[in-house]
Amino acid sequence: MAFDKRVIGLIIIVGFIAGLIGAFYTHLLHGIQQFVYNYSAADHLSFGAAVARVSPLERLIPLVICGVVGGVGWFLIHRYGKGVVDIKAAVSGKMDMHPITTLLHATLQIITVGIGSPLGREVAPREASAGITTFLVDYFDIKKEDRQLLIACAAGAGLAAVYNSPLSAAIFTLETLLLTWNVRAMSAALVCCGLATFVTRQAGVGDVIQYTMAQPSLGSHYVEFSIALGAIVAVGVVLFNITQSKLPSIHRSSPVMIPISIVAFTLVGVMAMYFPEILGNGKAGNELTFTNDITWTYALGLFGTKWVAVLLALAAGAYGGRITPSMMLGSTLAIVFGTIWSIAVAPISLGMAAFIGAVAFLGLAQKMPMTSCVFMLELSRFSVEMLFPIALTMGTALMVEQIIQSKLKSDKKQ
Repeated sequence: MAFDKRVIGLIIIVGFIAGLIGAFYTHLLHGIQQFVYNYSAADHLSFGAAVARVSPLERLIPLVICGVVGGVGWFLIHRYGKGVVDIKAAVSGKMDMHPITTLLHATLQIITVGIGSPLGREVAPREASAGITTFLVDYFDIKKEDRQLLIACAAGAGLAAVYNSPLSAAIFTLETLLLTWNVRAMSAALVCCGLATFVTRQAGVGDVIQYTMAQPSLGSHYVEFSIALGAIVAVGVVLFNITQSKLPSIHRSSPVMIPISIVAFTLVGVMAMYFPEILGNGKAGNELTFTNDITWTYALGLFGTKWVAVLLALAAGAYGGRITPSMMLGSTLAIVFGTIWSIAVAPISLGMAAFIGAVAFLGLAQKMPMTSCVFMLELSRFSVEMLFPIALTMGTALMVEQIIQSKLKSDKKQ
């Protein structure tokens, strides 16, 4: 089916809107981080370095504040807003995203992540872009499938804008939202994500490389290790999903969520006194693991505390992305397993192990294996030679996850 002129024009408009939203939220996030942890762009510090240099108490206090801000904010949004609508529900046409409620909800995510919430930042620009697009397309007489296409492309473009990742964001749009690979959807996603990335770069963010370290060497004996790591990651993801499913379900419009939020984020702050890298989306932890600038014992501590921190944030009713938190869980788990493998079997590159572990955990946990493979290369600008161990790990992880899930389902039936 060919595009009509209105849809082509809307694709371009949506790309520009998503790019502006991505730039705004990026600047807002950095401004909050710099204010809370007392540093500036002139210091040339990463968020992880800024958090690590302050005192433990200066990490705890912001998280208590984060609990108050998040608890009160989401209580008010759920009690008095028009309802928070999931992007997939909006794309399917089941429900419409209310623009004001969605923008407030997305902005609160950025504020809490900037203060130190252990969740990710990427859902906010996706939701805000999709929410504005939902409002925009109501003024045009277009087909239902075109409406769904534009909302999905808006969400993907928001991801592209905030992570400077146009290709993987287009794949994400097709793999997780539109669930199709036809030429029409593909061209719309590529154009929209490309435009959003361009606009964000021009709006003061620049062509940012998320991980600027040197590419870890593949080393030797990585084929066997990559296959074994896939099985370990699969077990980790299944267990993480099980723990998430056990979280208590309390309606977010209940005022009891406010004290729960304060307590939960205070506990995150206590853990951050000893493991500062758990604050924020997880990039700080990845910067340590990808460069192998970390011991296996500290990696194990980060793995456990980040796991608990994410669960506490979700139990508190907080919202945010799971992309970089998933990457950090995968990279720290891979460091621990890689160390054991190096001692018991054969030496391997721990930086390489961390990288492919992050890819595999992300792909499985967020159900976007193809996106994850490309996404990590776009974030780091590493060589495509990394795709070989990535393919082995991801393929094995997907197979093992399916085997475990099938076993769990059969056990439930008995």
